[in-house]
Amino acid sequence: MSYFPFFTDISDKTFLIIGGGNVAADKILRLRRFTDRIIVIAPETEIEGVRVIRKEYDSGDLALGDYVVAAVGVRDIDRQIAQDCRAAGIPVNVVDDIEYCDFIFPSIVKRGKLTVAISTSGSSPLYARMLRQQLEEMLPENVEQVLDEMQELRERTVEKVADQKERARIYKKALLDKLT
Repeated sequence: MSYFPFFTDISDKTFLIIGGGNVAADKILRLRRFTDRIIVIAPETEIEGVRVIRKEYDSGDLALGDYVVAAVGVRDIDRQIAQDCRAAGIPVNVVDDIEYCDFIFPSIVKRGKLTVAISTSGSSPLYARMLRQQLEEMLPENVEQVLDEMQELRERTVEKVADQKERARIYKKALLDKLT
């Protein structure tokens, strides 16, 4: 498998989580940093803070989501969900079954506008988590402030400096000044 890391706007997208256990709860915690448009389908769950529909999965439920996470925990059911998603053209993540995933959850560092995703393409999520922890320790405390200031600079500069190479030089100098 070859996963391309890209960032996409999910502000108007809904994530459908099928399953209500600890793994589903973990996926929800990761998603909540980016969206509150999350629906859980599970006959029993202790998950709170998102819309929960207490029932068994059926393929008609897929109409509720733009992305699906199959986290029932029963391999045959999770794989059936993946097949149903593919038939419906809906991207799916099947927990702990990389072969059936259209997308995967990276280990994420998020500080304000900065998002860094680390993936081992499913070969070692533990290693990705360890790298994430190291990276979090390396980031400067003021990274959010630096990004806000750089955004302001870009907004002002793009209107005043037509040459892209000159803008790049200005951005680099400003960034280096802020980081030293």
